[in-house]
Amino acid sequence: MSTSTEPNAGVRAGTAPVAWTLPLRRTLGLANVVGAFVIAIALTVNITDRMVQGIFDPGHYFQYFTIQTCIINIVVLAIGGMFGLMRRNDPHWYAVVRASTVAYAVVVGVVYNVLLAGLSINDGYISTFEFPNLVQHVWGPILIAAEWVLMPGRARLRWRVLWIAAVYPLVWVAASIGRGLVGDGWFPYFFLNPAEMGWDWVGIYVGGIAAFIITVTAVAILIGRVHGRVFGDLGRDF
Repeated sequence: MSTSTEPNAGVRAGTAPVAWTLPLRRTLGLANVVGAFVIAIALTVNITDRMVQGIFDPGHYFQYFTIQTCIINIVVLAIGGMFGLMRRNDPHWYAVVRASTVAYAVVVGVVYNVLLAGLSINDGYISTFEFPNLVQHVWGPILIAAEWVLMPGRARLRWRVLWIAAVYPLVWVAASIGRGLVGDGWFPYFFLNPAEMGWDWVGIYVGGIAAFIITVTAVAILIGRVHGRVFGDLGRDF
């Protein structure tokens, strides 16, 4: 058994599932597949628009946390959709990854709409289409968070998943700051630029976002721990 998961103590094995539990899982599985497809379209439209405007820079574009997590979400939602449609339960490892993506999606939505909405992008890009931005910063995060709340058949996670979820954002922060300092001087977000913000404010922003990620992951774990009581036992895949 995975060291990051534990048996779902909130429900006894063999407890009959609620009548609509399996249909709900299948429906959300389909929603995951559709969500992955829509996010992929949004990225394609956004990249194409930048290319038409002659300002697509892959080295900058793919450094954005939003873009990296969108790519992660495409893969994770597609895999989760297949699990939702074909299995009665998700594998333990997938529950760990999926809990982390909930935190990243919520952070993308909150940070963008609180700190970045309305600011001009520092590479001069002016979006021709609002659709990609809405998918990346609003509807995608809502889908990912809502699916976690509603999806039956997830493993009960241990609290150590909090630290697993924090690894990727911290590595991304270090790489982004390092690239800006020793590379071309470009930072994906203003709050990572020590020349503009000062190291103290960079630390405050990064520390606050890291704390927020851990908090959201903790809430995701708590939600997962009550799923068994709500949905019952779907049985196991063999």
